[in-house]
Amino acid sequence: MKANTNGKGYPCNLEVITLEECDSTNTYLKRNYDQVKDKLPVLVTSPLQTAGRGREQRTWLSSRGKGLYSSFGFNLAARQYLNMLPLISGFSVIETLQAASGISNMELGIKWPNDVLYQGKKIAGILIENIIMEPQLFCIAGIGINLNHTKDDFPEELAERATSLKMAAGSDREYAVEEVNPLLARFLFKWLEKLEAGEQKEIIRTANRYSHFLMDKPISFHQTRDRLISGIFKGINHDGGLILESNEGNKAIYYSGEILCH
Repeated sequence: MKANTNGKGYPCNLEVITLEECDSTNTYLKRNYDQVKDKLPVLVTSPLQTAGRGREQRTWLSSRGKGLYSSFGFNLAARQYLNMLPLISGFSVIETLQAASGISNMELGIKWPNDVLYQGKKIAGILIENIIMEPQLFCIAGIGINLNHTKDDFPEELAERATSLKMAAGSDREYAVEEVNPLLARFLFKWLEKLEAGEQKEIIRTANRYSHFLMDKPISFHQTRDRLISGIFKGINHDGGLILESNEGNKAIYYSGEILCH
């Protein structure tokens, strides 16, 4: 996980696999683990996914030429920090969007644990999958970023809740995956190095900074599909869990679920 880059801007030790199309880049890595395990870390990217996936088996809109659809496969020695993988993936997306377009980080944030928002609208999603392949832990960070979508490209049910880098930047510029992917790779592996080095305090400080738009505000939280909890968002705790304060002032920690912003 070194910072040195090759001629295309990727970390030198990163194997890059570009597919013309695939069902899902995460699925490709899982299906082809035996072929890629000796090449890790590896990036699989495609301009078109026919069965892109999000959390809870949701589909991810994966139109050709509109977005970035990439999955990073790597081994992680620091297994105790698995809860932080979605967070550092979110940081990497935010830093990538800033570097690519210059939009303000005050308008970007993470919606714990898997979404990146711009002005409250979803601009990117993250799907982390961890597979124990003894003696190694094989981690997959699937990242989808809306790059060149216009409002008309989103289905009606998403048009008011989603945005793209092109829309956020307010220009006619088209963002090339070939330019954005190397940025994303460099930022992700920078944060992975920090994770492996045990710099969890910096990671949690950054997570709480990027959660500014939710801090101390009321939220509804789906712990499971059929259990909805309401409370006050109090940030991210020392090991990546969500802190939720009840109306009675009691605090609870959750490690999975979904925030519904009010």
